[in-house]
Amino acid sequence: MRLSPERPFARLLKVLVERMLWASLRRSLRGVYLRGEVPPGPLVLAMNHHSYFDGHLVWLLGQLHHHPLSLLVAEENLKAFPVLALAGALEAGRVREALRRLKRGESVAVFPEGEMRYLGPLGSLRPGAAWLSAQAGVPLLPVACRVVLRGFEHPEAFLWVGEPLPPDRDPARVLGELLTQLDALLARTHPRQVPEGFRELFRGQRSLDERVRPLVEALKWL
Repeated sequence: MRLSPERPFARLLKVLVERMLWASLRRSLRGVYLRGEVPPGPLVLAMNHHSYFDGHLVWLLGQLHHHPLSLLVAEENLKAFPVLALAGALEAGRVREALRRLKRGESVAVFPEGEMRYLGPLGSLRPGAAWLSAQAGVPLLPVACRVVLRGFEHPEAFLWVGEPLPPDRDPARVLGELLTQLDALLARTHPRQVPEGFRELFRGQRSLDERVRPLVEALKWL
């Protein structure tokens, strides 16, 4: 089932779906942090994939930069949740539609590993992201992502945006190096500190100790 975004009911559903995505991020994560900038589109965004929240985070990047961004997802996921199409999801097999969106100035995001992987080095990449970039003649943007539980009660998400690559470049080496640098930076950063160069995009759930701290401070005055 494909939902037309032009129908009034579909527009209402789109608002509801996007509010649910925001609520999911705020309820589940302590915060989202960004290093670098997503340039104006059109472009093909290539990001590693290791967590449930990766699709949410791609959507968030599009929202924060006020630019249409479609994420290619597995067909079975979109069949199970067709309303996600209203938030930019597109079946991975619809490459012609992805090209049409790129050529009319929109951006497309791809998880080039082709599957969700466990934490670790970047896996081998499928050629889809590089192919779309070359066919549409648009830059390819590598983004390294980690959603990790550190020194707080809830996980934190870190997005490191690399420099745009020309359409004929394979993103494997650059994205792999970016992910390695992100892992190394997280490893040497105190688990309760924001890594160097990152800024907070938004604040989500606080840990128990953080929620209790104002009460403890108040009790000192009694």
